[in-house]
Amino acid sequence: TCRSPMAEGLFRKLLADKLQCQEDELSDRGFIVGSAGLAAAMGAPPSPEGVAILAEQGIDIQAHESQPLTERLLDQSDHLFTMTQGHRAAILSERPDLEDSVKLLSPEGKDVSDPIGGGFQCYIECKNEIEKHLTQIISQINIPQN
Repeated sequence: TCRSPMAEGLFRKLLADKLQCQEDELSDRGFIVGSAGLAAAMGAPPSPEGVAILAEQGIDIQAHESQPLTERLLDQSDHLFTMTQGHRAAILSERPDLEDSVKLLSPEGKDVSDPIGGGFQCYIECKNEIEKHLTQIISQINIPQN
């Protein structure tokens, strides 16, 4: 379990920075950030490499536990970002009604590389790729002024 936990941790941090709040205040601001996998086992920990790489940025995903993507999660989500075109196609084959809310994480339409089986450098490159895409997504979020 590596890409989704890294994306969740990075998204929480980047979004909290944009909203100028703490990560645990995101839900108070109307944002719930989570991750799930199409073939994820319930409760699996994140990869040690992902934990270490994000810890270097002050992001702690050590307590993350994986979960499978469920109908309930699909129904509760306003936006779903997938790592690959195959993931998006699999979701839409079951739920074509979600066409507008299920998007590829990469705005260029490229799959996010999977570092599993690669060395530590592969995890760093994957993290950088995810962070680049999330930064673009977060830049498009409008923050209501109080």
